Amino acid sequence: MAKRKGAEEDEGLDSLLDTMFNVVGILIIVLVVVQLGMQESVKQIANSMRVDPLALEQLIKDLEEAQKEKLKVESDLKELNPDEQDLEALIKRLQSESIAKEAILKSQQGALDKALIAQKDALEMAKKAEANKEQREKLSSELNSMIDQIAKLEATLDDTPPRAQKPAKIVNLPDPRPAPEGIKEATFLCVGNQVYPIIDEPLRDAARKRTEYQAERGMRKYVSDPKKGIDAEKFVKDFNERPMTDDYFRISMYAAGRDPRLRLEPKEDQGFKIAEIQNPRSRFRRLLSQVDPTKFYFKFIVLPDSYEAYVETRHVTDEMGYLAGWTPVDANWTYTTWVGGKVKFGPEPPPPDPNAPKPPPKPAGPKPNVLD
Repeated sequence: MAKRKGAEEDEGLDSLLDTMFNVVGILIIVLVVVQLGMQESVKQIANSMRVDPLALEQLIKDLEEAQKEKLKVESDLKELNPDEQDLEALIKRLQSESIAKEAILKSQQGALDKALIAQKDALEMAKKAEANKEQREKLSSELNSMIDQIAKLEATLDDTPPRAQKPAKIVNLPDPRPAPEGIKEATFLCVGNQVYPIIDEPLRDAARKRTEYQAERGMRKYVSDPKKGIDAEKFVKDFNERPMTDDYFRISMYAAGRDPRLRLEPKEDQGFKIAEIQNPRSRFRRLLSQVDPTKFYFKFIVLPDSYEAYVETRHVTDEMGYLAGWTPVDANWTYTTWVGGKVKFGPEPPPPDPNAPKPPPKPAGPKPNVLD
């Protein structure tokens, strides 16, 4: 770009010099023509036999005009014929002015670009400000609505009489530890915010006798192929047609592999409620008093809806001097127990290999922490 601009400046100066020299040449030609015209006039006067005064006077005037024209041409020629130093100074001045004007033009172009960018940014900011304005108005409306709701709640709270505080409940910190040697477990199920005692040994004995009797009487019905053994589906269906019950549970049978097992479902509203648990003369207190604290400890299985009933029960058992622990379970948990006895479902497993090495006895692990 720099070379191109320098070349354009040189071409402009050449054109200027050509014009100046052309004008000088034209003036010289005019001067020559004037000189020739004067000489021709003198010759005509000299050759004239007769001089007209008016014509002579006119010739003199023409000569004076020609002389003035000559002086003017010489003056113009002198003005249009500067020396070399003046010409170089003129060229330098023109170049300097050209550079200065180019710098000014670039500066103005840069300022113009910045102005355009600033204008574009201003437009974008205006759009964002408009969008933010709508969002601010929406948030302001929501805030005002929430303030109104808070004011209403505060007014309602001011009008609400203070509630009586319940007495504090004392809860002992847990101290996990195993049960003493020779002591047995008595289990309670806490569900529906009630407490159900689980007396499963009599239930297992009754279920075992009934399964053995049912298998003996219905051997042909349940065993179609001696290799396949007792049909668990038919056997369980017949057993559950006359479900077992006690004071607190409905008992049903299900098959777990080859073994029959019992599922205990608590009867609705047949457990001990909190009011009965707190009553010192209640049936619940009489039931607990029949348990020897030196032979049994209490295990409470607690569902999520029965923590309050469990805590009240623990207050009572702690006051009566019983050891106890608890196990939290989820809401879908169901208590199950084994039946035992001779009845097994399905085919007999293959006999063990008498030549197989006996596995080493497992070392006795630590006793589980069942008390807290």
